[in-house]
Amino acid sequence: MSAKRVRSKLAKEESRESAVAETRQGGSGAATQRNLFAGLCIGKPLHHHNLTVFPLSWAHPHDAPYILLGTAIEAGQAVVEEVNEAGSVPSLAVTNKADRPLLVPEGEILIGAKQNRVLNVTVLVAAGVKFIVPVSCVEAGRWRYRSRHFESMFCAPPSLRNKKMKAVQRNRAEGGRAESDQGEVWDEVQVCLNKVAARSETASLTDGFLASEKRLAEYRQQFSLPEEAAGILVAKETHVIGMDLFGSPTTLKAMWNRLRDAYFFDALGDNRKHRAASRKSAQAFLDRVAASVRPRPAALGLGDELDIAGDHLVGGALIYAGHVCHVAAFGDTV
Repeated sequence: MSAKRVRSKLAKEESRESAVAETRQGGSGAATQRNLFAGLCIGKPLHHHNLTVFPLSWAHPHDAPYILLGTAIEAGQAVVEEVNEAGSVPSLAVTNKADRPLLVPEGEILIGAKQNRVLNVTVLVAAGVKFIVPVSCVEAGRWRYRSRHFESMFCAPPSLRNKKMKAVQRNRAEGGRAESDQGEVWDEVQVCLNKVAARSETASLTDGFLASEKRLAEYRQQFSLPEEAAGILVAKETHVIGMDLFGSPTTLKAMWNRLRDAYFFDALGDNRKHRAASRKSAQAFLDRVAASVRPRPAALGLGDELDIAGDHLVGGALIYAGHVCHVAAFGDTV
């Protein structure tokens, strides 16, 4: 057989093996991994004091094939509770009563039961399924029931999510579960409380938000997203601190009130006016994220889970049915 025919045969075999591998991985999910932000547009920046928010929108948005956790809890279509009567700090049980998948987003704070927790990774729970999700405690001084079930009311600040996600990635890389360094999370909660001079009998992160209500309200008045926005990329001063992107504007709209306060919280403490971050810096951050994506062997729930890891960059993404469910990525905070 000639060298030319051998090369042709090998090329065909490689192409066939690639197609089989892509099918095993979910096919369309793998394709989205290669073009994570294909069709994503950066909108006109919004700026106040030290914070710049870039709305992110899809050129061709799609309807979300899932229901969001907070929406489902309010509608009685999802229940979040301790895994058993005794409870387990790094785990919670989520029951999806809806007839479609349930999106449980990383960074969301769950209030109630024996202590408040924050979700460690984004999980898509199948319809009619009870699923154990990994969490971290954000209320060190309580381990007793206040209620049987949890509510969704806040999101954790990017500074805390950054450290939490780095620890989760380290643990998983070493063959462990999607658990954080709980001591580090508690330390960061205390940093947040001290930053806003919040008093909390149980060292609860949510008390920091409640103590900052007036200052957060000032930021809220300055930021109103366009209807087509499906995500945000946020810079403190001129340094991008993070982004959250969903597959549908409907999902962002449902998350917006608690998500915005999380980013606003990290901006508190500096009332000086800074120039707005540039669109160039926003695009550079997206490019870094896209270049730092790597697949995980298996997602905790439905879909394809991706890690985002690079110099001064950490994050994760979940892809389902060929579309982004959630991308969260963070740079080192200022």
